[in-house]
Amino acid sequence: MKIAKFRTLLLIPMILTSASVLAQSSTTVPKVTDLFSADEAKKAGLSKLSPDEIAALNAAFFRVLTNLNSKSESSPAIGTMNKSNSDDVDFYDSRGRAVAYIAGDTDLTIYLWTGEPTAYLDDDSLFGFNGKHLGWLKSGFIYDHEGNVQAAVADRFKGTLATPPVKGFKQFVPLKAFKEFKPFKPFFSTDWSETPARMFFLSGTK
Repeated sequence: MKIAKFRTLLLIPMILTSASVLAQSSTTVPKVTDLFSADEAKKAGLSKLSPDEIAALNAAFFRVLTNLNSKSESSPAIGTMNKSNSDDVDFYDSRGRAVAYIAGDTDLTIYLWTGEPTAYLDDDSLFGFNGKHLGWLKSGFIYDHEGNVQAAVADRFKGTLATPPVKGFKQFVPLKAFKEFKPFKPFFSTDWSETPARMFFLSGTK
């Protein structure tokens, strides 16, 4: 593998902001398979991997990228990731309550804190299992179609968040419906959405 390519992507900056001040630059979640030419992929043995193995490799790479960026840019004023599982990426609503997480042991499935699988990550987009495009993940924030914030990782809040409750038992992951077309990205504002984050995520199951 071309280690230099991994190092370059792992150094992509994520602008740290508070819960009311959002990042001013965008970032797209990279895929391991995008880092190689056809010849490099063959030499690295990627051509021998099944689609499920490639998906698992991409999921693992995403977790490493997210964790390293968060750790390298953390500061006392911002707080900690406050994860209940080191492999999960946890998200909090406008009131600082744990609401959902990207499971580290699945193909980027998004679960509600209570255990219901509602969506999954596809590049920087969130798709519901019903096929609906829900929003975007950028710099630790989840945005809806109006460009408002629905949820954010702990590092994007000032101070320290309260310890979240124990995560609910993961429920069965449904089949993915045909994905609708991605809409044009809106202007990403500094405002939190008035729609409860839980309702936002549940819209991917209806």
